[in-house]
Amino acid sequence: MRMFADNQRISHRQMSRQMILSLIVPILLCLPGTHHILGANGLIGILTNFVIYYFVIILLIRIAPAYQNLPKTIALLYLIPLVFTGAYLLATTARLVCTYLISGVPQWLAGLLILTVCATGSHMGMEKRGRIGEVSCSLVVGGFLLLYLLACFQGDSVYVNNPVQGAFRWTDSLDSSYTIFCALSYLGFLPFLLSRVSKPNSSRKPVFAGVLILGAMLGIALLLSQAVFGWERLIREKFPILPLMAGTNLPGDILARFDVLWIALLIYGLFFSLGSIFFYGSHILEHAGLQPLRLWMLLLVYIIAVNSFYGYQIEEWFGWLLSWVVTPLITALTLYMCLWYKSKSKGGVPEK
Repeated sequence: MRMFADNQRISHRQMSRQMILSLIVPILLCLPGTHHILGANGLIGILTNFVIYYFVIILLIRIAPAYQNLPKTIALLYLIPLVFTGAYLLATTARLVCTYLISGVPQWLAGLLILTVCATGSHMGMEKRGRIGEVSCSLVVGGFLLLYLLACFQGDSVYVNNPVQGAFRWTDSLDSSYTIFCALSYLGFLPFLLSRVSKPNSSRKPVFAGVLILGAMLGIALLLSQAVFGWERLIREKFPILPLMAGTNLPGDILARFDVLWIALLIYGLFFSLGSIFFYGSHILEHAGLQPLRLWMLLLVYIIAVNSFYGYQIEEWFGWLLSWVVTPLITALTLYMCLWYKSKSKGGVPEK
C-alpha cells in the first residue's frame, strides 16, 4: 500500500485520522466533568450517539455531491459555526499557552500569534493536511493512551463504585446524549471533505471507525477521571484532563516536569483543530466564489476571541451557543442540503 495519496486526493485512512485529530483534543478537554457527562449517564450518551451517527454518516455521504455546488447564502451560514468555534478554540488555546508554557505574555498577543500560525497554509491544499494528520494522529492518540495507562495507577476503586453524581437518571442521560451529539455535530462538514477523498462513496467504515475511536477515548477519560478525582472534585473541574496530566509521570520520575510534554501534546491538538476550522472556512469560501472574505473571517474570529461581550468571554458562553445555535444551525443546514440535493437530482435545481 502506498503511504500517501496522490492525484490531489487523500486516502480513507488520512481522512479518518484528520477527523480524529481535529476533534479528539476539544472533546477530551471540554466534555468530561461538564453538564452530565459523568458516570453511567456519560457512557449511555456515548453509546446513543454511536447509533445516531451511524445513520448520520450514511446520509452525509449520500448528499456529498450537492456540496460541490453550494449556494452562496448557505456557504455564509456554514461559516457561522466555524467563526464562533474558531474564536472559542483560539481563546482557550491562548489561555492554556499563557498559563502553562509562556507566562507573562498578554493573552491578546498569544492569540494573535496562534491565529497567524494556524491560519498560515490553511488554504494550501488537502494533501498536506492529510499527510500531517496521518503522521501525527498516532502520536497524539498514543500519547493519550500512555496518559490513561499512567493514570490507572492513581485511581481508586472506591470512587468508581460510589456513583453519587454519576448515578443513572433518564434526564441526565438525555442531557449527556445531546451534549455529545453537539460535540460531534461538526461531522456535518464531512461532505466538504469527501470531494477530495479517493472513493468517497465507500467512506462510511473509516468515518464511523473514527467516531468509535473518539467515543472510546472519551469513555475511558470519564472512567479515569472518576477513579482519580472522585465526584466531589470532578464536578468542580472545568477541564479535568489538565489536573490528570499534571499528576502523571513516568515511573521513577525519569523526566522532570513531564506534565509539560502532556500540555505540548494538548496544545498541538488544539492547533490542528484550529487549522481545521480555518481550512474548512477557506474551502467553503473558495467553492462559493467568496475567497476575498477569508481575511475578514480570520479577523472576526480574533475579535470574538479576545473581547468580552456584556462582561463575558467566549469561553463562558460557548457551551450555550453550541447547544442552542451552532448544533441546530448545522442540523438545519444539513436537512436543507438533503432537500436541495433531492430537488437537484430531479432536475429542479434551486438558484444560488
